[in-house]
Amino acid sequence: QPELGKPKRNCYPLPGPDFTFGMYTHKRDGGVPEAIGHWDSVKAKPHKRIMPRDFVALGCRAVDQGCTTAREFALYYKFKDIRCKDKGILTYGCKIPPGMTFGMPPRPATPIFDVMQHRYKELWMEQQRARTVVQHVVKKKVGLTSEVRENRTTFLRTHPLPVKEESFWHPQRFEKVQTPH
Repeated sequence: QPELGKPKRNCYPLPGPDFTFGMYTHKRDGGVPEAIGHWDSVKAKPHKRIMPRDFVALGCRAVDQGCTTAREFALYYKFKDIRCKDKGILTYGCKIPPGMTFGMPPRPATPIFDVMQHRYKELWMEQQRARTVVQHVVKKKVGLTSEVRENRTTFLRTHPLPVKEESFWHPQRFEKVQTPH
């Protein structure tokens, strides 16, 4: 029977307060002071990365050597071994050049005073005014010259296309036909 006003328990009873969960180790490792005082440093082993075979270079060299059949190519591939070049910037164990930085350079900071004073709006307005003045000058200049812009029709009127010469060439199979008398 469950206790009055409490739901029915569906688990095992928990052990007492003196119970330790997990596995107890009898070894003393010295704790934090020993860990800070005596670091176990591990020397890194040089790791030689094996690159995949470069079949494009192998094929070019095989052709240079005179291989033409699939069997000759297979024999060439069996006895020659050309590997791809490692295109990584930093290979394992190499030194970084001094002054080398990674990533994109940051944008220059926007001066907040210019933003507050609407300086960028004023610069844009000045550019627009200068652009409209230039457009008016160009429009007046075009209006004064009063030249008609040349299009394809006016160009063809002044420069007619060359007349095609009629060709009297016939296919050879029609040359052997005898004409009736």
